[in-house]
Amino acid sequence: MKLVVETTAGAVRGVARDDVRVWKGIPYAAPPIGPLRFRPPVPPAPWQGERVAEHSGPVAMQARENPMAGFTDKTAIDEDCLSLDVYAPASGSNHPVMVWIHGGAFVMGSGSVPMYGGTSFAGRHDIVVVTINYRLGLFGFLYLGDQGNVALLDQVAALRWVQANIAAFGGDPGAVTVMGESAGAMSIAHLLAMPSARGLFHRAILESGAGALEPPTRADANAVAAQVLAELGTTPAGLVDVPAERILAAQTTLMKQRGLAAIAPYIDGATVPRGPAAAARAGEVARVPLLLGTNRDEWALFDTVLPATTKIAEAQIRGRLGARADAIRAAYRSWSDVIGDVVFRIPMIRLAEAFPAPVYAYRFDVASPAFGGRLGAAHTLELPLVWNHLANPFAALLFGGDATPFAGIALQLHDTWAAFIKTGVPDGGGLPAWPRYDAARRATLVIDRDPPGSRVVDDPGGEQRALWPAT
Repeated sequence: MKLVVETTAGAVRGVARDDVRVWKGIPYAAPPIGPLRFRPPVPPAPWQGERVAEHSGPVAMQARENPMAGFTDKTAIDEDCLSLDVYAPASGSNHPVMVWIHGGAFVMGSGSVPMYGGTSFAGRHDIVVVTINYRLGLFGFLYLGDQGNVALLDQVAALRWVQANIAAFGGDPGAVTVMGESAGAMSIAHLLAMPSARGLFHRAILESGAGALEPPTRADANAVAAQVLAELGTTPAGLVDVPAERILAAQTTLMKQRGLAAIAPYIDGATVPRGPAAAARAGEVARVPLLLGTNRDEWALFDTVLPATTKIAEAQIRGRLGARADAIRAAYRSWSDVIGDVVFRIPMIRLAEAFPAPVYAYRFDVASPAFGGRLGAAHTLELPLVWNHLANPFAALLFGGDATPFAGIALQLHDTWAAFIKTGVPDGGGLPAWPRYDAARRATLVIDRDPPGSRVVDDPGGEQRALWPAT
């Protein structure tokens, strides 16, 4: 079993785990510190000899106490975070590749938490899995006038690393699928529209995220930057010397005022020329097959664990809707459902209906008994199933302590996602085959383990969908 692999920067030595080869903490870009802080990523410096790749690198700068971050008090948090982990089958070559972009509202999380361990994809399906860390929060999205969205540029740099190196790990650089959830899926939606990412991947899976109905613009990014600079009492040039903890504190103040939407990709006209749906309508996107969808009760997670975000989001949406707010609210069960549609479902639909390549849409209806059933089919609930990691502590939290009753639906999701990664068509994994999505029929696979079970439904939630403008 080959454990030493030569990359473009030097040799890395991995480990063998359950007939899967694993390398962790491989730098795909130089540390974004000092003069590289807030700047686009650059290649890592080469090293001599073998680099031991047994442990994941530090996670991106974030608040350690965040309840949804997914790591422990021993996890290293540092600006020097641009690394990735690789999981590969024991042998062979030209295996399909999946690159995972983690979620976390662009302010928390990591690609290296155990939930995203690629052992099942690699061992069960002969897929090479790459999980990445990228800059978060203000470190990844503060706009300083001459460049922006450096978090997205980090992701592009990781994909370039894959193109240059993944064959040495047994992967096929011509069969790369990008997969992400929440902020990770929103990232991928923007990668589809970014010229610099063109040709770096060949399929995409977007879980619960596709951008924003009204994407923030360069003017919005400038307003955020002005507020942050005033809070810190510095200039763009002076930011290089501001302690990271002070930047995190300014980020906390910003989010208390503006909510989760304070940190997000913006349309700066350079890194991201158009929003994902607008780019799709113009035909200016990567024409790759998409598998995408949302969970039926997306915002129930935030109502349960981050209730303050609901108040901010409701106020923002009311402000945007004006006189239409009460009429739209009356068509839904609650404001939670309205927010879930605005943030997740409707942007996904707008991207799907305009996309110029095959699209397969789903809705995840598998409900959890946790928190007295308040979660329903909430945001992130599909993750332990898709990754086939029901023994993970995060799965126990989401499913109320025992996730084993969900083992059957987990294998169906895991195997179906694997089929798409391999072929671009989500067939053969145990879920019903379903047709491509189009704006006429809007065929959607509703995924559920309870009667009537998983089934194809045309335009689920169509009455609510029709309330939102087409563009």
